[in-house]
Amino acid sequence: MEEAARRIKAAALLVSMMVMMMKVVHIDVVAGMRSEWATGGRGEVLRYYLQQQYGENEFTMVQAAKPPPAGAGFAAGVGLQVVYEFVMTRDEEASSEVLGFVRGTALVVNSTAAATVFFVNNVIHWEYGGLNGTLSQQGEAVFSRPPWEFSILSGTGSFRMVRGFNVGTFVSATPSPNGTHIVTYYEARLFLP
Repeated sequence: MEEAARRIKAAALLVSMMVMMMKVVHIDVVAGMRSEWATGGRGEVLRYYLQQQYGENEFTMVQAAKPPPAGAGFAAGVGLQVVYEFVMTRDEEASSEVLGFVRGTALVVNSTAAATVFFVNNVIHWEYGGLNGTLSQQGEAVFSRPPWEFSILSGTGSFRMVRGFNVGTFVSATPSPNGTHIVTYYEARLFLP
């Protein structure tokens, strides 16, 4: 009986030591990421512009199941789904330095005369400034009413274990031979657990 109690205590001590070692390793990894990001305790902010051109890097995947309401102006019908790959740039100009790209889908989930609501699900591919990895984000947006905000749910590479939010706003819309070139601006605030 005494021998069994001694073995249980030894096993418990071994498990607690292993847990402590795992915590130290986790803290070292997270601290390394924080120092790489130079967060200052408030999270890292990634700033970028998206270059959007319907018909070149954004395509209809599924037609609307329900047409937009009459008199809605620029509106899309419920069920319309688009797939896209937008280039991320450092500045507003399309020719500025490329930071990566964003791939995803947007689905119209509500359409009224007042607004069209999109459900957005995409992955940010960041390849700049010594940081390489992806950020998965999703949320609803009414693009005609900036700003809009998405939840950042996870990350890979330099952004492993990250959480946060991404706020976007409209910058410009310029007619082009293939439709309209739209530029939006984003600030993604990232936090480590």
